[in-house]
Amino acid sequence: MNSKKILGCLKAHPIALAFIVICVLLPAIFRAPYLMRVFTEVFFFAAMGCAWNIIGGFGKQTSWASASFLAVGGYTSILMYMRLGGVSPWITIFAGMALSVLLAVIIGVPCFRFRGVFFAIATIACVTIVRQLLIYFRSFTGGTLGLALDIRLKDNFVDMAFLNDEPYYYMTLIWMLIVVLLTVRVERSRLGYYLKAMSEDQDAAESLGIRSHRMKLKAFIISSVILSATGTMYTFKMAYTDPNLIASFDISVRIGITAILGGMGTIWGPVLGSLICIPMLEVSNYYLADFGGGGAGYAMYGLLIVLVVLFRPNGVISLYYSAESRFKAWRAAKEAARKAMKTGGAV
Repeated sequence: MNSKKILGCLKAHPIALAFIVICVLLPAIFRAPYLMRVFTEVFFFAAMGCAWNIIGGFGKQTSWASASFLAVGGYTSILMYMRLGGVSPWITIFAGMALSVLLAVIIGVPCFRFRGVFFAIATIACVTIVRQLLIYFRSFTGGTLGLALDIRLKDNFVDMAFLNDEPYYYMTLIWMLIVVLLTVRVERSRLGYYLKAMSEDQDAAESLGIRSHRMKLKAFIISSVILSATGTMYTFKMAYTDPNLIASFDISVRIGITAILGGMGTIWGPVLGSLICIPMLEVSNYYLADFGGGGAGYAMYGLLIVLVVLFRPNGVISLYYSAESRFKAWRAAKEAARKAMKTGGAV
């Protein structure tokens, strides 16, 4: 996508442009490390939600295997860094992507030929298998104890290691914007049109010559590559990883819910979902930590999801689209009235 199309996309969404400007200026305005850590988490989950949205939103194929690709990317990079003498994660990130493509093909080739819930069930099995394998081969992966990087003594861009949170903040912000642009590119490509056509009526799309399983597989591969790269960044930001942190079914659900809550099949829906989910969990865990054995925060989180599904099934972003359409209708009516008054005056 060239610069003119990017500028056009931003001009068409002034709120998104304002959000980007605020995010860029935020560390200079508020020098609070905790705030930067929260927003870094927001950017991570926004990027992962956008990746999920490519297959789950555009293609309407619910995937709960996101954590598997995160784990493949994270563990590949950290193991190569630790076992091969400190190979830069900016290099090993591509090895994780390649392995994620292989895993996506292994899952997708047999499962996309079926319809209904078979694909979702297969992805649940996948994330469980990957997590158990990481625990079983503990001599290699560290098992439940996980793997930890050495203590950071200085800033080192090559090793993706920084002493404070600001570099990670901007790194994840840039990555989130790259993923959003990739999502725009997919949506406006032939693949995006095919995915939307198949999600509306797969039989009709196939009758026109669209090979549905191949298109779904392409979308699944793109999603897996983005998730794998995000897993590498997340692992090196945390300087630690274990199966519960990066390969659990809970992480897959949180990624999917981020996109569903914000708005599936939309560009900025996953970003909005992340802006809601992550701060809400932080606030609820802080203020409700002593209620219900620490589970009150998650109960409130689940209640919000139920309310959104009941009253806004297209996601929270549908509120913005509804307001925008009403404003356009009001402006059109006002313009029509103004022209009618002019016409009447001329007569």
